[in-house]
Amino acid sequence: MAFSFPRISITVDDGNDHGTQGELGALALGFGIHLAWSYCALFKANSVFENNGDPHALSLFFIAALLAFTLLTLFTSITDQKLLRFYTDRPTMLLAVVFAVAGSLLAVAVGFFLLGSPLRAIAGVLVGIGSGLFTMLWGTAYSRYNTASIVLNTAVAVVFGILLYSLIIHVLPWPFTGIVTAVLPLFELPLLWSLTPISYALRHAVPIFNPLPIRKVTFMLRFSLPIFLFGVVLGALKSIGLTIILPSVDPTVQLIALFAGGTATIVLLVVSFSIDKRSHWDFLFRPLVPIVALTCLFLPLFHEGNELIPSLLLLVGFLCLESLMWILPGQLSQEFRLSPICMFGIGSTAIGVGTFVGTLLAEMPELTASLPYGDGSLVIVLIVSLMLAMALLPRVRDIKRLILPHSGKDDENVAAFNKEIERAHAVLRTNTHPAWRMGLDAAGAFDLIGGVQQNPATAMLQMDASAMWADPASSTSSSADMPKDEASDEERAKVRGRFRTQCEEIANRYLLSRRETEVMFLLAKGHNAAFIQEKLCISKSTAKTHISHIYRKLDIHNQQELLAMVDAGRDQ
Repeated sequence: MAFSFPRISITVDDGNDHGTQGELGALALGFGIHLAWSYCALFKANSVFENNGDPHALSLFFIAALLAFTLLTLFTSITDQKLLRFYTDRPTMLLAVVFAVAGSLLAVAVGFFLLGSPLRAIAGVLVGIGSGLFTMLWGTAYSRYNTASIVLNTAVAVVFGILLYSLIIHVLPWPFTGIVTAVLPLFELPLLWSLTPISYALRHAVPIFNPLPIRKVTFMLRFSLPIFLFGVVLGALKSIGLTIILPSVDPTVQLIALFAGGTATIVLLVVSFSIDKRSHWDFLFRPLVPIVALTCLFLPLFHEGNELIPSLLLLVGFLCLESLMWILPGQLSQEFRLSPICMFGIGSTAIGVGTFVGTLLAEMPELTASLPYGDGSLVIVLIVSLMLAMALLPRVRDIKRLILPHSGKDDENVAAFNKEIERAHAVLRTNTHPAWRMGLDAAGAFDLIGGVQQNPATAMLQMDASAMWADPASSTSSSADMPKDEASDEERAKVRGRFRTQCEEIANRYLLSRRETEVMFLLAKGHNAAFIQEKLCISKSTAKTHISHIYRKLDIHNQQELLAMVDAGRDQ
């Protein structure tokens, strides 16, 4: 299922030949399609799947889908490493599509044939399972990118998802709204497929490093509460935006929605590219959460009928908070090299529960009308939730306390992945058939692990990866010179794994990010910034920025000191 998509790079230089590069590509398009599907299938299910259905979000279908979604994401956060191969395997994508499409089509059939509530609940469960699986898959795809790319792709994906959602509900008549919604996962599948190669580490010529272990129960409690509070605000803003503002047939409102999307994207990008690059994962929250709180103040004006300016501001707040809630686990998994499946699982579970509460508050104003502030009570609840969430959001020092010392041994699944990559390297080096030796067949390159075709450039990366895996002390001797009966898997693992293990120990000790660990691995091999730029497909300024951050965290000044640090650890 080969699929290519043009990539756009945005680089911001700080004037010292250092900077940050964000890469925009298929990630934004595919995730945008997924968001449009989830908006239609959940928050607009009553009118998308039923003729003249209730425009409000709350329904049996919505409750069943959200319940299935939260239970599945909670399960994945608990079993992330135990079922790692399943969560990262391509057949899981097909399973996600089956659940999503089947649930959506069943919802269409329920609305068309006026079937009973049990089938509506079953359709919701199927949609919730499909959405949960897709969330884990997209989260894993996002974790392979740096912070700037995560922010850039998320901002564009959210706006694209909103625009696609508006087109579906305004242009298509029922039941075509439900049918098109049901087939949307089929369009995101090839994009997700291309972004989730089995041989990711092999293509980039770097090994897979173990995620840092954490005190999972404590972390879940510490991380879930603020995300739940953010989810309450998101649920209320999402319900108002998706069921009241965007469905409006007023063309002025639609122009307002388009302008709001552009405004939110610009705000996110300006904040992301302008703040000090030494800031940590929470740097986006400091300026953007007050902006979201400010937009919530216009909620009473929206109910009073003066809708244009309040609609614009509420949509900007919704889009900014929606982006933040997806960026947060991606940044955490990147900066602290935590498991993206665990991070997105915990975050999605808390957001799912919070979204339900927020939707309930927005759809049933009588719940807050009895509070002392009357009709303005919902605004007070949302602003207090934002303030508490920001106050409870764990800081960098809190996360560091929750990270456990690494045992030094590879996780079983990570070790299995690395052994598969090593075997693929060995076959590419030693196979005598000319086509296999070059890693090519008549139709193009062949991925030995995944069994899928790749382009020749990818195959060439596979060819020289073995040299980069080798220990520097033994790099002068080729594995071809070693008798085959002596080159056992255990011996190869010792030779190839010793250097990677030492690099990983240094990365764990100084809490290097996922990308910084990969850059440090290549630096310790003796490669320069130009080589790292080419291998990791990043800009020269981004490569230099990563190198500068590594030296600062390790309290060293140049590559020679890094080599000495690695050698000192190997000699211990």
